[in-house]
Amino acid sequence: MGKYKVGKETKEKIYEASKALFYENGYTSTTCLKIAKESGANVGLINYYYGSKGGLGIEVYNEIMSAIKAKVTENLDKLGIETTLLLQTAIEWRVLNNNMRFNKNFSRFYYDLLGENVLYKEQSVVTDFYRKLAESCDLHYSDFEIAFISYASAGATQGINLAYDAGLIDCSSQDFINSSIHLLLNNMGLDAKLNDHVINESHEIEKKFTVRIEKNFIII
Repeated sequence: MGKYKVGKETKEKIYEASKALFYENGYTSTTCLKIAKESGANVGLINYYYGSKGGLGIEVYNEIMSAIKAKVTENLDKLGIETTLLLQTAIEWRVLNNNMRFNKNFSRFYYDLLGENVLYKEQSVVTDFYRKLAESCDLHYSDFEIAFISYASAGATQGINLAYDAGLIDCSSQDFINSSIHLLLNNMGLDAKLNDHVINESHEIEKKFTVRIEKNFIII
């Protein structure tokens, strides 16, 4: 029991140290040696517990995405707002894009994961999100089709956000987010009228609360 407790504490220290370093320096600039030094653990334990730095990166990413979903659900419940999974996903997408715009530490971490192909090499919770979303919309996609939609959306998100940040896309932030959601829904193969309704309704609901990514990826 003693060894198990020590091992669990060491694993948690590595994870918390990596989150802090990923937030402050980005994923790419954070080395396993830096994580080991910050956590006080042997560098070999990173691979032992997480498989690789990529394994750590995807765990942090998955925690962020799951925490955003949970926080949006919490706010909707507090306000007594009932939504479909499709509408809630659009609201979460707005939250994610807003944080991309205003939290450069988060956007850098996200771009780093995409740039180093971590999101394509490791298992992301987003694929499962898309699967559940498709099922809720009565879309009977295969595992291949779900994976295709998931990775195509990730690549498109990276491209359009980088282009927007570089000033290559000239529009308001709201038009940008609306178009991003429209792209996501189109990738899902949903009806155009339904897409317009979800975009408009999610915008009205999102104005009622704020979800922010703070230091070390804490969601408030």
